[in-house]
Amino acid sequence: MITAAIFIFTYALISVGNLPKIKLDRGVAAAVGGILVILFGIVHIADVPGLVNLNVVFLLLGMMMLVAGLEFSGFFRIVSDFLIRFSGSKVRLLAYVMIICAVLSAVALNDAVVLIFTPIVIRCCRSTNSNPIPYLIGVMFSANIGSLATSIGNPQNAYIASEAGLSFVQFTAHALPISLACLPVAFIIIYLIFRKNLVSVSTAPSHANNEKIDRARLWAVVAIMLGALAGFILSGVLGIPTSAIAMAGGILSLIVVMSKSPRNAVWVAKKVDWRILIFFIGLFVLMGAVESSGLLDRIASVFPGFGAGETPSIMGVAAFSAVLSNLVSNVPGVMLISHMIPAGNMSLWFTLAICSTLAGNATLIGSAANVIVSERSEDEGIHFSFWKFMLIGLPVAVATLLVAVGILSLMF
Repeated sequence: MITAAIFIFTYALISVGNLPKIKLDRGVAAAVGGILVILFGIVHIADVPGLVNLNVVFLLLGMMMLVAGLEFSGFFRIVSDFLIRFSGSKVRLLAYVMIICAVLSAVALNDAVVLIFTPIVIRCCRSTNSNPIPYLIGVMFSANIGSLATSIGNPQNAYIASEAGLSFVQFTAHALPISLACLPVAFIIIYLIFRKNLVSVSTAPSHANNEKIDRARLWAVVAIMLGALAGFILSGVLGIPTSAIAMAGGILSLIVVMSKSPRNAVWVAKKVDWRILIFFIGLFVLMGAVESSGLLDRIASVFPGFGAGETPSIMGVAAFSAVLSNLVSNVPGVMLISHMIPAGNMSLWFTLAICSTLAGNATLIGSAANVIVSERSEDEGIHFSFWKFMLIGLPVAVATLLVAVGILSLMF
């Protein structure tokens, strides 16, 4: 009961965001929840290091350092100018952003992709006097939908593929058709909701971009980025953790930036969004309390197939993963549910991977990609309301989940 009370309190703080006259971002809110379960003795402080998924934390830290190097060298200006020049209209710009983001998220980690794409989209929108909200939401949805296509698209897919013994080809053969079917659904819903903001026929820049490009360092950082992406793809074969690849890329990028001036190390440190890291550390600790206190078992028993002596079904796993993904985010949610999936039942493993990813579009904390985009946008003065986002995300999540469950039922 204490865990449930702390969980509800933390979720309320996260959903409210910044309270009047109190600066309380989502990272602090999650940290408060983590601290409370420690203070109440639900989680012992000695167990905290084992609860925190350091692979996720160092993956994000390394990629944020790499993104800082890309920004320093002028990469974002080049890509944003390219998108504006070839899109021609705001609707096509949204389509291009979602397609590119989805494709990249299938071959690289979606968290890394949104870290790179968020500043690019914001620059595009400011250059064309466009409302950035529909485009940033498009980044979130397409990154999540694109990432479900392969076992390296997001952390939960990589975890499930490892636990279930699924090869890259086997995973992709089942997940790619669902990803391809769901992306147009998300685009259509975003267009219908924001069509008044997308009526302009031109995306011509409204002002000249005078930012300098450091071409020598640009090529160096782009090479590092491509090497990191290749490392992500081959990480399973090489047996190297994705966090190690990301940190190597981040440190090399830092060295490139510091080659101009050692003082640029401070600039890079300021570009790292420490609030995102705090958010996930707090959430991992809170997740540990949810599991150890028995609250997870109580929640699971509500869903068909998860009671004592019952066997889960595709619908049961889809429903449970959809709810849990929006309570504790989809990465920790998958780790919790995976212990309840019967060994060798491939239909349930695929259902868990696909439905937990699609359900992540329902709320701002449903996936790491959503949290990253919203927090990075806050730095640029763009605020996402938790509840307004859910009014858009919930229809997308429900529609794509129905498509996914239908296709999975035909497959199995």
